[in-house]
Amino acid sequence: MQRSQAFTLIELLLTLAIIVSIAAIVVPAFGVLLSDRELARAGDQLRVEMMQTRLLAMRTGRTQVMQLQLSESKGRVKPFFDANDLTEAVDQTGNSSAIMAGGNATIASLETADATDVTREFDLPAGVTTTGATVQGTARSFMVDNAATPETGEGWSQSIIFYPDGTTSTAGVTLAREIAGRVIVVIRGLTGEVTVTDVLAPADGL
Repeated sequence: MQRSQAFTLIELLLTLAIIVSIAAIVVPAFGVLLSDRELARAGDQLRVEMMQTRLLAMRTGRTQVMQLQLSESKGRVKPFFDANDLTEAVDQTGNSSAIMAGGNATIASLETADATDVTREFDLPAGVTTTGATVQGTARSFMVDNAATPETGEGWSQSIIFYPDGTTSTAGVTLAREIAGRVIVVIRGLTGEVTVTDVLAPADGL
């Protein structure tokens, strides 16, 4: 008489132990992979936000300012109201040479302009935060930086400026996610080109 085939208790426990061991290796690795993807997506999102803000400045003829909330997952873009942006040609023909030579600033428009009405906010993927933003200061950006100083003290980064002529601040923004690491988004002032690094190892202390 043949004995029926069956698993013993020891065999079942051994199989269960192997499954648990494999899961302990695979699950954390899968979590890190997902975190890497979210971090890369955040870098690409900020790149697109910068490109769109540059185009907005060129299309509207209005200087735009981007700031990131440090240690948070949000940012904002708002126009900078400057008399130089409201210059009209002397002969009212819109001739570019007349504008370059100088014009009449429509200061009255500044009295009714309210930057808070047109501020656009955006959120990065959950868990991704801005850990640093380095902006190269210039004589041209001095006035905008001074206007943004009180807000910078509230946890907002230095201003990344987008000018109507297509140029921008030269800046680097570091986005990080716990365990996954960090990416650095770099914008070049002369061309407005935006690049994003691959996912880098976490910085010390992250």
